[in-house]
Amino acid sequence: MSELIVREALGERRFTATDFPIAVGGQGSAIVMAGRPEGAEAYLGLHEDQLFVQPADGAEVLHNGVPVQGSTWLRSGDVINFGAARLRLLAQRDAQRIVEVDDGSSGNITAPPIIEPSTRLQGGEGDAERIDPLQFRPSGPTKAAPKLSLDLKKIVVGIAAVLVAVVLWFIFTATSVSVRTDPAEAKVAIEGTLPAVHFGGRVLLRPGDYSIKATQEGYAPAQLQAKVSNESNQTFALKLQKLPGRVNFDVPSQARITVDGKELGDAPGEFTLAPGKHTVGITAARYQPFSGELTVVGEGKSQTFTPQLVPAWAEVTVSSEPAGAKVLVDGEERGVTPLTTQILAGNHPVELRMDGFKSWTTDVQVKANEPLNLGPVRLGLPDGRLALRSEPAGASVSVGGVYRGQTPVQLELRPDISHNVVLTLPGYEASTREVSLTAGENRTLSVPLTGVFGEVTLAVQPADAQVFIDGKPAGAANQKLRLVSTTHEIEIRKTGFVTYKTSITPRPGVSQKIETTLLTPEQTKLAATPANIRSKADLSLKLMPMGSFTMGSPRREPGRRANEAQRDVQFKRPFYMGVSEVTNGQFRKFKSEHRSGIIGQHTLDLDNQPVVGVTWQDAALFCNWLSQQDGLPPAYQDKNGRMVAVQPLTTGYRLPTDAEWEWVARYEGGGKFRRYPWGDSLPVTPRSGNYADVTARLIVQDVIPDYDDGFAASAPTGKFPANTLGLLDIGGNVAEWVHDYYTVSPDSGGVAVDPTGPADGKQHVIRGSSWRQSSVTDLRLSARDFGDSQRNDVGFRVARYAE
Repeated sequence: MSELIVREALGERRFTATDFPIAVGGQGSAIVMAGRPEGAEAYLGLHEDQLFVQPADGAEVLHNGVPVQGSTWLRSGDVINFGAARLRLLAQRDAQRIVEVDDGSSGNITAPPIIEPSTRLQGGEGDAERIDPLQFRPSGPTKAAPKLSLDLKKIVVGIAAVLVAVVLWFIFTATSVSVRTDPAEAKVAIEGTLPAVHFGGRVLLRPGDYSIKATQEGYAPAQLQAKVSNESNQTFALKLQKLPGRVNFDVPSQARITVDGKELGDAPGEFTLAPGKHTVGITAARYQPFSGELTVVGEGKSQTFTPQLVPAWAEVTVSSEPAGAKVLVDGEERGVTPLTTQILAGNHPVELRMDGFKSWTTDVQVKANEPLNLGPVRLGLPDGRLALRSEPAGASVSVGGVYRGQTPVQLELRPDISHNVVLTLPGYEASTREVSLTAGENRTLSVPLTGVFGEVTLAVQPADAQVFIDGKPAGAANQKLRLVSTTHEIEIRKTGFVTYKTSITPRPGVSQKIETTLLTPEQTKLAATPANIRSKADLSLKLMPMGSFTMGSPRREPGRRANEAQRDVQFKRPFYMGVSEVTNGQFRKFKSEHRSGIIGQHTLDLDNQPVVGVTWQDAALFCNWLSQQDGLPPAYQDKNGRMVAVQPLTTGYRLPTDAEWEWVARYEGGGKFRRYPWGDSLPVTPRSGNYADVTARLIVQDVIPDYDDGFAASAPTGKFPANTLGLLDIGGNVAEWVHDYYTVSPDSGGVAVDPTGPADGKQHVIRGSSWRQSSVTDLRLSARDFGDSQRNDVGFRVARYAE
């Protein structure tokens, strides 16, 4: 034995052969036991590389619970007790012996039972050789230890032989298995009935049940229950899952975080995420939405994600002359000029206000992250105010060629310059005034208008009938009337006869004639048919005159299209025609969510504007709904998802036929028919209808030069004079869907009586010009268009048979 290792509470001490014997006991001993009397109680000796213990005179020492009377050999696992203290000889390794000391200071040692010496087998194994007592002195020389009678080498060889046999038995009866881990560097622990022997990259195990556990820093432990058999090449695999990682989202402002489409929470902040790639979405006020990819390391590690958020705003610099003007963005005051302010991307109204100057407003289109300079804006002096009246009232007013309303009207005019103010009223001469106002001036101006007259000849039967103009008696019916060139309501009355009513617009230099025969008593049934009806949905319709005409246009007519072939048409079945085009407000009673939209900066969606953006199918469905309101049979039915006409046509509401529309649009009376909504020749008569005029040049390509109807897009219905039959906007404002399927050349064989068009087709006829049109071809009342989809300048009016 090369050394003795003594393990105590305060550490280890090492003794060599020259240090023996070693005193054990109270104060003054080499190994001190707590609570023992001063001096040695026993000695540890060494003889031929073998430890033994010898008690001091009168000392009570127990060896494995038996009182020690003399020298006693010590083996691995032996315990020597000194009252509450004890020594334990641990396993002997090579040339080392290890003694573990419990000095008794813990006070928690169970004293061993005392075994009488007589009960111990005398001359037992290990005690065959007697050990002679030695006289130890603390500082004296060591005396020779007693000689052992047993051959220790034989014992060691025997034990070694047993161990070798056990090992060989284990090797030849164990199974070699492979344990693989992912990651490969994970630590593996195997628990079972017998211990595992690691041999190279494999493990030797006796057949049986084992628990295999793999651990690795940054991974969750993996464990499996393995059953080892006698089969060779058994493999057990364990895959460890990475622990989640902690990700700190570093964003410039409060933001909402989504990961892989699921909402995570608010940032800035730290979140725990599974390892691997993730799709990150970030929404933050005043920043554009962010989407990107994040790879989480995992293994319990922390990392920071700093996305580059793009601002959803831009810096807008506003300056003015003079400076100091208040700046309002979306109605919110931001400061005074010069000013640099942040404005979110999009369209925003910006206004400058300053006392003593005219306010200035514009719309600014801000692009995200693109700085914008606005100005310097030169603020103008305040406008002058002109209160303009006319006699009669209702005249249209334009200033510098721009429509400004109808009299009476309040006008704001730029100061210190001359303004050309023009007043126009159908039936009256245009009146012009040059007006110049100073800054802030208020002025009132009244302008008398001079009438323009036209002649209308009445030819009435019976001859003694009386005529009423705009509800006032005007004498015998058969006379020549001189009327102001505006629309008048004409009534021919005679007791016992049905009153004849019509509308007419006299035109200077154009002789017009009204011919009619009042109904006789024999025509009572027809007389009972009202001239005007109103639906429950508040649509007004007029009974149209019967008669015949040649539909289409002559080949040599300027602007004629190939689809305007002439044919003779006769009307025998009385029908009503809508006075005006169906408005947005009326259509929304049927379909509340409908919106006609806008064009440029001009709305098409006011309640009193004609409805547009509707298909022929939408118009047919509206007619059926209208019939249902009034308790009339529907004029259309659903056939395989398409609305088709009921045959024969009922008295329910429907769209006008192609022939009916042209008949009422061109009708002049007395066998005469118009070419254009205003007459038979160009140029376009002022205020005759809503066409593509000079105010529409920003939204349409071609306009009528020098024509201003006051509306860039569609106008409210009824803003222009009615035609001869009292129909409004029959030419202009919006084009109109009609009942017929479209064909290039309608059947022209013989006289067509109440024609309703082809029996089938893919597209429907569109009639009349609109606010988008300005060409001679389109403005003619015989022009025919067609389509199968909605347009922002196509609406419709309704019609129905009287019987």
